[in-house]
Order: sequence, then C-alpha cells, then structure tokens
Amino acid sequence: MSLRKKHKEIKRLIDAFEIEAQKFHDLHFSVHYVTQEKPNLNKKFVSPNHCIMLWQYYGEIDPSNDVDGFMNNLEKSNLQWGLRGAALTAMGVIEGPEVNLFVRMAKRAGNLFNKKETELIQYRVLNELSEKLKKNEYFKSVSVSNTDVLAIWLNYIIYHMSLDNPERNHFFTIGIDPFSLSLLALEHLLEQHEIGKIDKSTTNIRDIKFKVALSFPGEKRTYVSQVAHLLRSQLGADTVFYDYDYQAQLARPNLDTLLQDIYLNNSELIVVFLCSEYSEKEWCGLELRVIRDLIKSKQDERIMFVRFDNSHIEGIFSIDGYIDAIKFIPEKVSEFIIERINMK
Repeated sequence: MSLRKKHKEIKRLIDAFEIEAQKFHDLHFSVHYVTQEKPNLNKKFVSPNHCIMLWQYYGEIDPSNDVDGFMNNLEKSNLQWGLRGAALTAMGVIEGPEVNLFVRMAKRAGNLFNKKETELIQYRVLNELSEKLKKNEYFKSVSVSNTDVLAIWLNYIIYHMSLDNPERNHFFTIGIDPFSLSLLALEHLLEQHEIGKIDKSTTNIRDIKFKVALSFPGEKRTYVSQVAHLLRSQLGADTVFYDYDYQAQLARPNLDTLLQDIYLNNSELIVVFLCSEYSEKEWCGLELRVIRDLIKSKQDERIMFVRFDNSHIEGIFSIDGYIDAIKFIPEKVSEFIIERINMK
C-alpha cells in the first residue's frame, strides 16, 4: 500500500510525535562516520542509547583484481554492523531517557513505506554517496543501506533535512530533537503523499506537445520517477510524458497507437532508459519501433540514450552515445536532458 493510501496512519503518527515534541525531551540524534583509519567511536554516549548502522560505502572495486577480496569480506561480515572492510560507515546514535519510546515510534513510521518507496529512499542515499565519493569511472562503486525499518526512517529524516556531504566530519549532532525532526518529515509526507511526487494532469493528452518523453521498463521506475519529478520542476506542467501522470487517460483500448503518436509526433526529445529488462518488455518494444523509425528517417537528434548496463538491445549499437546511469544520479541526468532540450 502506497503512502497516498496511508493518510490516516500518517495523521495518527503526526499527532503522536507532536505530543512528544511538545515535551522537549532531552533526546539527541547524532551520526558518526567510521573509516578504516578511525575504526572506533571515541565519544562516550549517554545511557540509555541505541546505535544502528545506517549505510556503508565499501569503496571502489576493480573487477579484474578486487572481487575475491570483496567476497572474502562479505563472507566474514556481521549482518548487524554491515560489510567488513568498508571505507566509510555511517552509524546513527540516539541518546536519552526516551530512547526506547522514540525507537518504537520511529519503527512504526519506517513501516509506512512500501517496498518501492523504501528502495527509493535507499537509492537516493546510495547514489549520492557514489556520486560524491567515486574517483575512478572504470571501477565498480559498492554501497549498502540498512533495510531495518528504524534505519530507513532515520535515513529518510536525514535526507529530508538535506544534510551536507558526510566526508567533512567524523560525526555531527542534529540540532533538532528526533521527535521534532520526525514530526517535520511526517508533515511533509502528509502534504506530498508520496516519496516521488506524481503530478496528475487534466489536459487532454492528445493536445499536449511534450518537450520530453521518457521510455523505460518498470524495473527502473524508482530512478526514472526522480528524473521525471526534477524535469517537471524545471520545465513546468505537461512538458514531460511520464506514464503515471496520465494513468486515467492511458486506460483505454488501442493504447499502442496513442503511445506511438506521443513518441513519434508529440515529443521534442525522447529519453530512452536502456537495460536488460528493456528488451524483454512488450511495451518497451513498441516504443523502440518508434525510436528505430526516427533513426531511419535521420531524426536521431530527437533521441537520447541513458544506460544502466551493457545489455544488447536490438537496433542499438556500441557506436551509439549514451549517459551512464550508474555513474550519474537522477539530478545530473535531468540536467543533461534539459541541456539537450535547450539546444533545440
């Protein structure tokens, strides 16, 4: 069940967190960064406290040399504390008399998110890490995020506060108590209804001339939804064809002809997110026929490829240029797309 259908539960949590926030508990939330050079947390914590791993940046792996070492570390890892040998580990620490109450409430808040919403929270954290810390474009960047519901909620409220690059310090304390911080995050959820906000359109889709249309398999929706949201915020309403924004209008017979018309005649730029799943999907195959027809008619300037892997896609060749979705986070990909649009 998505957040949109959990309106009442979010309101109940807001009421509960508001009651605790008004009590001004002496409760503190801090994040500590553990590296191979500084493996120990030297700070003395107030009792009672609760410590949890939030995420880890293992580092870059050279596929030709480092795989065996990574697998050895993986086998010897403790599930509670994450990957052995990680270059950077973020540990969340909650301290104070009401720590147990907050943990129970935070876990309930973390359970608001369904699988896809949880993946989106993790994806935002890990892709920003890879973008900031990756140094060699030829090496594989490896990061992990804790799937525990408490870690999910803490990662969400940290992301909500848009905290800066964690490399600069080995720890920081968040100035707002975690009850109040959670209250702010929940109020944001109540307003937005979902992690990746969807804009519903009431304009007849046949009358819209889109600046950009997105073609992708459902397996990559988490990534693409962020790109769509960022493009909408820059380009305005009814400028981006993203299927979820037009679900009511797409629920009709002969959808294939409508989609072909959108991609072929009513979109200035078509951004195609290529991956192994793309070639397996029937609807992607339909959209790919339009792409190939545009290439045949020498309208390749209307096409932009974004790749998640090197899978073979019929009609797409190694000489075709693309944006690397593994290397670039959605924010950067959206910038590239807008750059292409502005060139027209």
